[in-house]
Amino acid sequence: MSKNDKKQNSAGLPEAANAAPAEVQVKPDASKKYFFIFWGIIVLAVATAWILAIMLPGVSESIIERWLMVALAASLAVFLLIYR
Repeated sequence: MSKNDKKQNSAGLPEAANAAPAEVQVKPDASKKYFFIFWGIIVLAVATAWILAIMLPGVSESIIERWLMVALAASLAVFLLIYR
């Protein structure tokens, strides 16, 4: 091989190596959005538990907890399926 061929081969590699990381970018705003959506779901579940406990004094707290946990699990499953 001549010296010119070696220079051309070595000069082409850094360009290809630098191009790949530029294509893969994670937006920091998206992760913050998911963070707030997730914790919003948790806060909503807790607030709903307090409101139902006040509005339904004759209903056992364990029943309210069970139904809220089912709803919370379903909403988190939908969250994970949509935002994966």
